[in-house]
Amino acid sequence: MPTPTMQVFDKNMRRVGTLVDSYDIQRRRRINSDYELTFMVPMTSEDYREKIAIKGHVRDERGQFYVIQSRSRSREGRKLTANIYCNHVMFKLNDYKFPYASYIAEAYGIHINQLTDLITAATGGRFKFVIHDTFDLHDVKDFGRGNCLEALNKIIQMYECEVEPDNFVINLRKKIGTDSGLQYRLKKNIVSSSFKDKGESLVTRMFAQMKDGRTFIGMDASKLTNEERSLLSGVPGTIVNGKLAVNYLISPYAQYWASDSVPFYDGEIIEQDIEEPEDLLKATRKALAEQENVTLEVTVSTADLFKIDNTEPKPALGDNVMCIDPAMDMNKLKARIIELTEYPYSRDKHSEPTISNVNLRDYADIISDLERSKNIVNNSFSNGKIRTEVFESYAKQAVIDINNSKTELIYPPEGGILAQEKTNPLEQVRLTSKGIGISTDGWKTIRAAITARGVLAEQIIGQLGSFVSLVIGSGNNVTKINTNGISAGHDDYNSAPFRVDMQGHIIARSIELTGKIDNSEMNASVIRASTVNASTIRGSKLIGNEIEGGIITGALFRTAKEGRRIEINSTGLTAYNSSGGEAISLGQSGDGGALLFMDNGSPRGSVYGDSEGFHLGNMASIIIRSVDDATYFQGEVDFNYATVTGLDLKMQSISGLSDKLSDIDKRISEIYSELFTDMITNASFDPSSRNLKLYSAARTVATVNIPAGGSSSSSSA
Repeated sequence: MPTPTMQVFDKNMRRVGTLVDSYDIQRRRRINSDYELTFMVPMTSEDYREKIAIKGHVRDERGQFYVIQSRSRSREGRKLTANIYCNHVMFKLNDYKFPYASYIAEAYGIHINQLTDLITAATGGRFKFVIHDTFDLHDVKDFGRGNCLEALNKIIQMYECEVEPDNFVINLRKKIGTDSGLQYRLKKNIVSSSFKDKGESLVTRMFAQMKDGRTFIGMDASKLTNEERSLLSGVPGTIVNGKLAVNYLISPYAQYWASDSVPFYDGEIIEQDIEEPEDLLKATRKALAEQENVTLEVTVSTADLFKIDNTEPKPALGDNVMCIDPAMDMNKLKARIIELTEYPYSRDKHSEPTISNVNLRDYADIISDLERSKNIVNNSFSNGKIRTEVFESYAKQAVIDINNSKTELIYPPEGGILAQEKTNPLEQVRLTSKGIGISTDGWKTIRAAITARGVLAEQIIGQLGSFVSLVIGSGNNVTKINTNGISAGHDDYNSAPFRVDMQGHIIARSIELTGKIDNSEMNASVIRASTVNASTIRGSKLIGNEIEGGIITGALFRTAKEGRRIEINSTGLTAYNSSGGEAISLGQSGDGGALLFMDNGSPRGSVYGDSEGFHLGNMASIIIRSVDDATYFQGEVDFNYATVTGLDLKMQSISGLSDKLSDIDKRISEIYSELFTDMITNASFDPSSRNLKLYSAARTVATVNIPAGGSSSSSSA
């Protein structure tokens, strides 16, 4: 009987057959990283010759498809074998270029669904995403520059989620795996193990910087948690007048790890994409939480008891497990499976999980390799401005270059002092009574100069000092920085259309905002923006393409100012026709609701409900008609207050009517028969016999003898 094994498919995912000759099938998965499958197959087998093709597919026992990416052939004497490497179909995202039209240079408050929808669209709907948890909105910068796999990796980094692929459906969760009570215990299921704990990356005090070297110094200490505030308060000078005076957080484990020589183990994060102090605080808090404990890593070779006992739990990627091996210092050590190597088709080979308290990362996690040199150059700048630490390195190098210069001092006949580089005479500095000049081409041109008129330089690197006034331009076409503040557009500060005073108050004729406005109140006549996050917005107009939120409260909502439109206010909903006349009104009537139909404002019909029932009315006729089916009345129908005309009912439509009419007809027939037989309708008198005969329609009812001048006698016939 052949060993259970994998199914094989071609590049179009049409089934080709079963890999009956494959062996050493190994599957390796790592959280947010590799999902790969390898196996061996003889090159002389039908599996290799007819079934396995590059970019074909195999399907494992979990129903997951893997793409055949490489075939490594080897010879050992006459034995020819091939090692087949496959990775999960999720990595086909690497083959889809993210479209330039969907690229996001900068956006604020973006939901994770908006980005995953862009990837789905870029793949033509082939890949779909299911978001299982609620993720906070995130600001996005430089999203979608490469392929779709890079875009997914960016999403994972920004929203701190974990991937669980189900073929072409990618599930995103805050944390994958479960806690099913799985234990790895000595003398039960541990075959061998190795345990390593590392303290090189231990941090108990985390410093932080954000864009352009700024920090959260000066931020209100109320933004800290109670624990953070308590720990910082233990260090003098960290919180002054309720404001943070330092740019670090302290770990609650600091005292445990502190020593006489090292009170804190310092670390630092520099986040160039962060611009707000509160966001930097959150990032610092997260980075400290990840590094304030010793890193643990356990590699275990286990006995897969679930293969012989269905009641035993089966390990899965991301699961929480407990390791118990006292001799290895594993005393109920609990951590997650961050990597799992499995042999799903071999009973004699067992899983090899790697367990850690952190996500160990590869150099090619969720790979899309980017050129390292390009990253280094890009990392030197922030929005076109040189970063602080980069400038410091440049300045340091400048000092080194100056100290190492080989300078010769020359006194030219025309006067002054010439400092000339011995190794390169073209590099010169001249000092005269008019100023200082610097040249790199033997004094043909001057690269920089300091004279009585000012400073001339191609660029100024560093921080400018204190100035009484800085003026750019002339007349009223001028920008000024002075003790009043910053002004532009007029020589007089108070008349300038744009000005900022020392208290931060801004007056501007027109402002185009591309960033955030947080924790502020805005009063304006017109606001145009893609995203506005604020506690209060007041103004006469809000212009935009979309409003998304949980609750919207207001006096009037309308789809247009005039003409054909719908309006919603406190009285209800009203629809207007193209000429502005009311067409439909939906609102309240007494304690119920009412729907009113109008013709240019004149009522034509109404539907309303109250405590007395449901009412349907009209100024003219009411027509109830079903075009494709019958009209049904259910329940009791009362016509006491109605006048019914034109009613055409078939006898069989009224239950019991036919029987009742038949009974009435029978009774009428009986009465008619009696009347026909006994009712006198005629009479005749025979003078000769003196008999008076009385007749009905059917018989002679009676004969009366009338004697001449005497008494009469009668008889019935």
